[in-house]
Amino acid sequence: CPCALGLATPMSIMVGVGKGAKNGVLIKNAEALEKLNDVEVLVVDKTGTLTEGKPAVEKVVGIGSTQEKEVLPYLVSVNQHSEHPLAKATVDYGKSEGIQSLPTENFEAVTGKGVKARVSDKQVILGNSALMESENIPLEETTQKKAAEFQETGKTVSYLALDGKVIGLVVIGDKIKKSSAKAVKTLQQSGINVIMMTGDNERTAKAVAEELNLADFKAGMLPEHKLMEVERMQKEGKIVAMAGDGINDA
Repeated sequence: CPCALGLATPMSIMVGVGKGAKNGVLIKNAEALEKLNDVEVLVVDKTGTLTEGKPAVEKVVGIGSTQEKEVLPYLVSVNQHSEHPLAKATVDYGKSEGIQSLPTENFEAVTGKGVKARVSDKQVILGNSALMESENIPLEETTQKKAAEFQETGKTVSYLALDGKVIGLVVIGDKIKKSSAKAVKTLQQSGINVIMMTGDNERTAKAVAEELNLADFKAGMLPEHKLMEVERMQKEGKIVAMAGDGINDA
């Protein structure tokens, strides 16, 4: 009966949208749901998408003669105004060590790179190597080697610089979700090319990609770089979907 078919289609869509909402997936409209069936490429972020999104500080390493206890007050202080999950992890770690924050002003978050602020009248910059480079802060070879040791095991490493000199490394771990490997494999078996794009460094990205059997990944990607890459693939005629966090990638 044509009438039954006319009723079945919108009802099916309503049920699908409702089921998605119950599982934390919000579908804007029926067209989006229909297009999802034709997706050829799925771009995914790393932190909070493939990983649990519950980063925790595993280690703070002083550089040269600097001790961990000297790094922590600046680490906690520069991150206390940030909303990023990595920042929260460092503040929680500092509090667990009994660290009190210092007077802080002129806080600035640099998207995809890190943060900076004046702490006790000293310039503190915390972030990745790209931020250090843009701020003309040199990274000694020994410091880079030390960071690489952690990055090759899938850890995220941030550099903390005080008045233009790196004094410490912050090592943060974020476990891969138990469901990620199965989800990636299922998508790949369905003919969907899964590409991980992350702002993290090449070594960390490679370690995660290898664990999840992801042949295609891109590291050091700022949000605008991810957008450019998605648009490039779309211009090639590919139907692309993206799953990312709501902090940088929204």
